[in-house]
Amino acid sequence: MILAIVATSAARAQGDTTIVMQDIIIHENRIQTPFRESSRNISVITAEELRAMPVQSLPEALSFVPGVDIRQRGPLGVQADIGIRGGTFEQTLVLLNGIKLTDPQTGHHIMNVPVNFDNITRIEVLKGPGARIFGQNAFAGAVNIITEIPDERKISISGYGGRFKTGGLRLGIALPTEGFKQYVSASHDQSGGYRHNTDFVMNNIFYHAETGIGKGKLQFMGGYTDRAFGANGFYASPAFTEQYEEVKTGLLSLIYQWQSGNWKTSSRAYYRNNRDYYLFRRENPGVYTNDHTTQTMAVESDAAFTNALGITGIGFEYRREYIDGTWVRGSVESPSNLDGFSRQNAGFFLEHRMKLFNLVDITPGVYFNYNSDFGTDYFPGIDIGANILPDVRMYANAGKSYRVPTFYDQHYQSPAEQGNPNLLPESAISYEMGFRFLRDGWMAEVNYFQRNGRNLIDWIQMPVNDSSNIWQAMNIQNVTARGLELSLAYGFSSIYGEQFPLKSIHVSYNHLDQIFVDEAPGLSRYTLEFIRAQFIAGAEIQLFNKCNLNIKARIIDRIEQSTYTLIDARTNYQIKPNLGVYLEGTNLTNAFYTEVMTPMPGRWLRAGFRIDLGY
Repeated sequence: MILAIVATSAARAQGDTTIVMQDIIIHENRIQTPFRESSRNISVITAEELRAMPVQSLPEALSFVPGVDIRQRGPLGVQADIGIRGGTFEQTLVLLNGIKLTDPQTGHHIMNVPVNFDNITRIEVLKGPGARIFGQNAFAGAVNIITEIPDERKISISGYGGRFKTGGLRLGIALPTEGFKQYVSASHDQSGGYRHNTDFVMNNIFYHAETGIGKGKLQFMGGYTDRAFGANGFYASPAFTEQYEEVKTGLLSLIYQWQSGNWKTSSRAYYRNNRDYYLFRRENPGVYTNDHTTQTMAVESDAAFTNALGITGIGFEYRREYIDGTWVRGSVESPSNLDGFSRQNAGFFLEHRMKLFNLVDITPGVYFNYNSDFGTDYFPGIDIGANILPDVRMYANAGKSYRVPTFYDQHYQSPAEQGNPNLLPESAISYEMGFRFLRDGWMAEVNYFQRNGRNLIDWIQMPVNDSSNIWQAMNIQNVTARGLELSLAYGFSSIYGEQFPLKSIHVSYNHLDQIFVDEAPGLSRYTLEFIRAQFIAGAEIQLFNKCNLNIKARIIDRIEQSTYTLIDARTNYQIKPNLGVYLEGTNLTNAFYTEVMTPMPGRWLRAGFRIDLGY
């Protein structure tokens, strides 16, 4: 009925106020492209959408992106893994303002982003191979989290509280002066836990500053996140209810951007430190404890040059990774078998965007890589797109991607796990084609993709009749992933004005098949847990003046699990332009479901506020 109304009213369409995706510039590291002209499947979450969602964390927000699989061990993003298009949590690259957050110990730490949730201006999710654009580990896709420094002086305060003794408080202060802008924020979240030993405390502090130097600008960014949480059944068997973990992640970076004439450059230097402290029994550390610290130091430089043939992009990166640690076994402390490993990675990017006959744009490129553990390789890719009608774009892309094993994959040993120092990097050749429609508040997209993966890394538990009977890291899987994605969004304000009660709707459907060329010799830990079908729908409704309702629903059909449905909602009431309150609920139907091995919370209600003060 809604679509019929829209169809009969299309002649009255005016300027769009809700769907503004065509105006967004996608933040790739060299050649930046408007969303309307991109030849890849990219999802963008804006700050306005984040503020309206019934979420309190980055992982929760990403769970509403088509094709993205967020698997939380506990709520509010306390510990979460991300996969894209059937890829594992090790196969997605996460970036903060272009800074890579890869952790060489394990991908379990990649979502420990040291930024206040309220700082986020935009989230860009690139689906498909990203080696040509971002380098290694963008195997199945990449997520770039964008923050910006406000131009006006203001103080932002927000807070919330709800069931299970859960609450949080966030503070942000913008301190712009002439020629120098800075923003500092801090947040605190805590909960008593929705079941035994699932309590948590999370603290974040983030600082972002910018100043002009010559024809460019220099940015400094620093962040720190400290998370302590009960890990009931998070990693070992669900029967082990007394696990506990503390994760502390810090990030420092300098970014210098310069533009003159046809040249634009960006150089980055950054340092990331992550400490992971794990107890098998929370009240008895002497039984089994792991304490590991990883350090990553890197420099990157990118440039783009506009010329008669199009735009040429070049780039270079160098990164060094370390891990050290100790462990306790039976009250005896010693260096762990991950202690003392290091490796280096260097890469060179080359790409060029050109337009043929003022109709078809083509962007071929290649990434040359050297890794001290795995030698030299190269990863080509190409994007092709054409606006076959003013509002319809047809696109296709192909690329080679890869992921190097983590130190955990290679070297970790325990009574239940055996790493493999002889692992080879994963690799894949991926293809995609699609159509995108953008006009008068409409945004519709359909695409098909295929990823042919080789030497995929998995942890396999050998059959019971095998005397070892432990999880072993292996290169055993050659897997072909095939998928179809459909999405539709419409902003009704573009036709009916801001007072129309139905503000916007969005619907998406994803279907994925994975064909296993090689059958695993035992039980797979990760490869067989992908989402086979995913339906996401949402609507924003104006209940009355200054009060909106945002409803979101998900139907998840995961391999080897029963299908489940989740419905979340938030009501926002804007008391004054600078003061708003809200009431939100997650899993409103109280559905039972698990993420990884962890039973997730049932119905959960929270209330909160946000106030912005100028000074």
